[in-house]
Amino acid sequence: MRDNDDAPARRTGHTDGAAPDSAEIPDDAVAVVGLALRFPDADDLAEFRANLLAGRDSVGPLPEGRAEATGLDPAAAHLPMGHLRDIHTFDHGLFRLSRREAGLMDPQQRLALLLAHQAVEDAGYATRHLAEAGTAVVLATSPSSYRAAASDPGTLSALGNMTFGAPARVAHVLGLTGTCYAVDTGCNSSLTAIHHACRELTSGDARYALAGGVSLRPGGLPAQEAAAMPELVSGSGRCRAYDADADGAVPGEGGAVLLLTTVAQARADGAPVHAVLRGSAVLHNGGAVATISSPSATAQSRTIRAAWGRAGADPADAGYLEGHGSGTPLGDAVELEGLASVFSTRDTPLPIGSVKANIGHLDHAAGVAGLVRALLSVRHGELYPAVHFRSATGGTDPARLGVEIPRAARPWADPVRLAGVSSFSLGGVNAHCVVQRAPAEDGPGEPPDPASQEPPRIVGVSARTPEALALLCVRLSSALRDGCLPLDDVAFTLNEGRDHYAHRVAVRARDTEELAVRLAAEATWLAQEEPRDVTGGAPRVVLLAGTDGAAPTELADGLRRAGVRPAAVLGRDEDAGAPARLRSRRRTVLCVATGPVAEADRALAQPASEEEGAVELITPDPRHGLQGVLAHGRRWAPPAGRRACRPRRASR
Repeated sequence: MRDNDDAPARRTGHTDGAAPDSAEIPDDAVAVVGLALRFPDADDLAEFRANLLAGRDSVGPLPEGRAEATGLDPAAAHLPMGHLRDIHTFDHGLFRLSRREAGLMDPQQRLALLLAHQAVEDAGYATRHLAEAGTAVVLATSPSSYRAAASDPGTLSALGNMTFGAPARVAHVLGLTGTCYAVDTGCNSSLTAIHHACRELTSGDARYALAGGVSLRPGGLPAQEAAAMPELVSGSGRCRAYDADADGAVPGEGGAVLLLTTVAQARADGAPVHAVLRGSAVLHNGGAVATISSPSATAQSRTIRAAWGRAGADPADAGYLEGHGSGTPLGDAVELEGLASVFSTRDTPLPIGSVKANIGHLDHAAGVAGLVRALLSVRHGELYPAVHFRSATGGTDPARLGVEIPRAARPWADPVRLAGVSSFSLGGVNAHCVVQRAPAEDGPGEPPDPASQEPPRIVGVSARTPEALALLCVRLSSALRDGCLPLDDVAFTLNEGRDHYAHRVAVRARDTEELAVRLAAEATWLAQEEPRDVTGGAPRVVLLAGTDGAAPTELADGLRRAGVRPAAVLGRDEDAGAPARLRSRRRTVLCVATGPVAEADRALAQPASEEEGAVELITPDPRHGLQGVLAHGRRWAPPAGRRACRPRRASR
């Protein structure tokens, strides 16, 4: 669970901004259950939405430090574009990559891998679950312009800089065995990739799919490069989509990856849904235009009609259209002509816009950027202002064409909200996708009675380093402190919907507010204690009989049901050195006392050494019993089976 307003915890089945039941969304429609992005001035969905509402222009000069980080000549002239804040840092250890291999990888591959990982987390799945299902990977990246690989030629640099490498890398690192391929149709590659991912799902060839695209420009926008393409690149450094003063596109960088599945599968999983993709189409201009790069209003309108036909919807029902809107006078004029042939008979003008005016033209990731903007509109019922728009290109009246270009943010009150997304390419390929508000689902139900005596849930949190674990506890505590999310769903997401890493804590809580308090306390303790050595793997568990000599049968059975198999059960007359003999290099032994502790028992505890792990004594706590033992062990390693941390069946 991520701490932003656009990432609900799994598994309530409740979706914010959901459509009424009358929306009639078929089970085989495609649901967007996870999403991760990096756009100029936006590292997550909530930040991007805030920028859109504010009408923010994120195009600007080369960021401070970019030239040094990427080896550019600081004296060279670079023009404004939509830059990411950071393209050079990467946690290679998280993905089990060597520093050398990560350094030879195109930053686009690194970003694709990170976004795929975060999209899976956003949906509330663990990668191990997707690895067990048929999960396709369909991604688009721009051709590599990463110069560092040239200094160390070989297999690693070749694989790290080829366009097929991004989906292949994601599938390999995340362990996904479904269909895997790259898409390159030019500027609309990412929307075309999503189109094909949807086909993988609806054909039954995949149960889940990661799809989208990334595009980075490590060298920025050199003035010399822009001067060579005056008909495409804006001389003013601003993208004015559909505006009379438009003078070309402004490059940008970024990307987004979506986790997709069918509506039926999302409902079965209890996964929250951002929006639904109802239908899409990808068609070519053919030979009806003078050159391969010439846009065709006829072909664009044909593609739009095909997508709405596959969605089983009438274009007249559209409430918003995210256009290609590159800011080139010819391209914008032809696009408006194509839109007029589809929407001019509407009773009211159709609002249109283009995210390129906010963040620049993201090349191979431009299509998915437009899709994310449309997704936010249908989900939250908002129409965002067009940046830099004053009057329509060519002196035309947008209303006569059946469209309007909003100049201020406003609500979108339609209960069924349908939007179209267009993305075109210099190669004559046209793509369009229909997006709908998510279907309504059952809510989370009645909150638990504070006076009830429900047993506490065990909730585990883990990270790759002690510092990251402490920070994660702080962020989760902040996100959960209002107590509005059901504990069962939070516990399910954190225990079952996250991959487990070496450094971990486990806390017991009866409601979400208590969980927030306990996680905050864990963060404080983590900052004060010495880091544990976690390289030895899961600890061995040894049970000690009580002072009455009775065998700890009940506790042993409970541990086994939770997936933990005790290495030994020791009676009172056992040699006190027996637990220490179970130690191995760096592996800890947990001695669980099942009754009152005698002085002789305390002598069992042994500190860790360079050669051997520690022996820890866990004293009985009648308040927590089996859960207390499991929580203590969870700090060292996850149980052999995940049943130990699983809550009651979460409400669906």
